[in-house]
Amino acid sequence: MAPCMNSMQLVEKRNLCIEPSCMVYWTKDGFGNEVQYGSYNQAHDKFRIESSGVVKCGPYVLPELRPNPIYLAPSQHTYYDHSFELWVHSFVSTGMDSVTKSVAILHNVHDYLTYKKFSTSNTTCAMDVFRSREGVCQDFAHVMIAACRCVGLYARYVNGLVLGEGETHAWVEVYDGSCWKGYDPTRDCCVTWGYVKIAHGGDVGDCPSNRGQIYGNTKELLNIKTVLKEL
Repeated sequence: MAPCMNSMQLVEKRNLCIEPSCMVYWTKDGFGNEVQYGSYNQAHDKFRIESSGVVKCGPYVLPELRPNPIYLAPSQHTYYDHSFELWVHSFVSTGMDSVTKSVAILHNVHDYLTYKKFSTSNTTCAMDVFRSREGVCQDFAHVMIAACRCVGLYARYVNGLVLGEGETHAWVEVYDGSCWKGYDPTRDCCVTWGYVKIAHGGDVGDCPSNRGQIYGNTKELLNIKTVLKEL
């Protein structure tokens, strides 16, 4: 639930408050994302987690020499078929450079899909969205990732926060040969300032904001506020 530290964002302050209190462990997952985990095994009538802090943001560019080949391969939520490939090749040609391809995919995914809340779930894959032509931010991201990978671009799913929004958001990072750059197909824009990255992975299954099990009759409520400073 805590934003990551990298060359484009600096976490100045961060606090993790858990009620009832329990031991929390910090580690990193296989994608390099920071993970906080723990458990509380006694009877309780509420379980509250508050993750807060201040993040300074700079230009959205993440240099990397050798991206992981996993970001070229279809994943559980981003596999595609021949009809999808034909659609992508209708607006992407081999003569384009990586940035031109990325921007073309960004605009076409945004224009092809309609944003519709509650039309999909966390198990919905890119091909389901491609056929129905509607979804939410994670679905726009999955379709863009599938399109990038089918034309040989490294692409990965990003979970994070956007200035002024009261919920988590999803976008895409595409590798341009020397660094990762952000693209938001839901908003039809290249990502610059105002985005706080929490984690990345092959698709939504690799980097949820929270994951776990609660035993009992209860409801979950998520409340988000963003505080950002420019470098």
